[in-house]
Amino acid sequence: MATKTEDINELSNIISTSVKTYLSHVPAPPTLRPAPPVFVTHEVAIQAKEEILLACRRMISLVEGPFETAVGMGVAFMDTIAMKLAYDMKLAQNVPPDGSSISLAELAAKTGAPEETIVRVMRALTLKDVFVETAPGHFAHTGGSADITAMDPMIGHLTEESFSSGPHVSDVLRENNWAVPEDSRKTAFSRAYNTNKNYFEYVYSDNKPMGTRFGKAMQSMSNAGGPANIVALYTPLESAPKGTTLVDIGGGIGHVAVAAAQKFPNIKCVVQDIGMVVGEGRDGLPEELKGRVEFQENDFLKEQLIGGPGVYYYLRHILHDNPDPACRDILSHIVNVMDSSSRILIDESIVDERMGPDGDKFAVIMDLQMLVMCNSKERTEAQWAALLKSTDERLVVEKVWRGKRGGTGIVEARLA
Repeated sequence: MATKTEDINELSNIISTSVKTYLSHVPAPPTLRPAPPVFVTHEVAIQAKEEILLACRRMISLVEGPFETAVGMGVAFMDTIAMKLAYDMKLAQNVPPDGSSISLAELAAKTGAPEETIVRVMRALTLKDVFVETAPGHFAHTGGSADITAMDPMIGHLTEESFSSGPHVSDVLRENNWAVPEDSRKTAFSRAYNTNKNYFEYVYSDNKPMGTRFGKAMQSMSNAGGPANIVALYTPLESAPKGTTLVDIGGGIGHVAVAAAQKFPNIKCVVQDIGMVVGEGRDGLPEELKGRVEFQENDFLKEQLIGGPGVYYYLRHILHDNPDPACRDILSHIVNVMDSSSRILIDESIVDERMGPDGDKFAVIMDLQMLVMCNSKERTEAQWAALLKSTDERLVVEKVWRGKRGGTGIVEARLA
């Protein structure tokens, strides 16, 4: 492993060897130019990619030195400031999408922002290959900047409510002797927005445009990450009897349920969420699926409306939004209506027990995001098993279906 050495010559060799392996197992070499995403699915390529990134991170730490590393983490929020300014000024939307360049003067005229402000933001973004200066005073898209447009709702979510909430997290924990409160209404987010509601209560009642954007952010994130695990990993649904019900709990506007219905022709999907979201999902449902995907208004913290044998209860990125007591409530409502042939499918990050540079970067970031927004967390495999058992002694892990990339998977649970 790249993280086991401090020899930069050895790291250089690891990078060189892994790059050759990677390139021989991907359909096309990576590019900084705007291009459709290429999902890396070959297991050898995935492993080689991880080795490249690990070795590069270790190389940077060694060459930069401890001062640059520590201070760099301290000022990392400056990247978010630059991204927020780009988002608010709509820089990405006003640069030609075909890869051609635009002059600084024209970009200023289109956005209404002064040239000097644009230049200062572009200095920060082009450092990370987000936009490129093709000639003095002329800018074009890279893949990274083009994705700002594609991921616009997610960028808004991260640079607005998440970024505004982050500075309050230490105060929230300090007041609780540094323990995370098991109350989703006493978060850094609730303090930043001066509300006694949790994030979801707030965005779906007090700030509905924020809630609509969040739903679109989840859809764009799903599209960018490739097929959801329920489609890519969970093979039992391929042989499910005709009419098998999959309940997509907190399924938003139904983008995952639609993909599941398209992949598994024998299943019927019921998407459960609050009324505002259910209405949006129903309006956007493809005509050919209206007999197999339906939307149902339901609060998963209060009850589960669908029971019976052989039902699959699917929770994707739901339990990580909630502290343990709320998770137990959600799971208990399912237990009350399921039987031994039913399954609970928890599609979440499965945090690696290891720490250090070879840890899962995405899971680490998401764990802190959950802390800031919800007083919740990402969980290890052992923590998932403990949560299930603490909900009901009969709940056991049947199998963990691990994704090929990203440290995610499906924890399949049943009643013993």
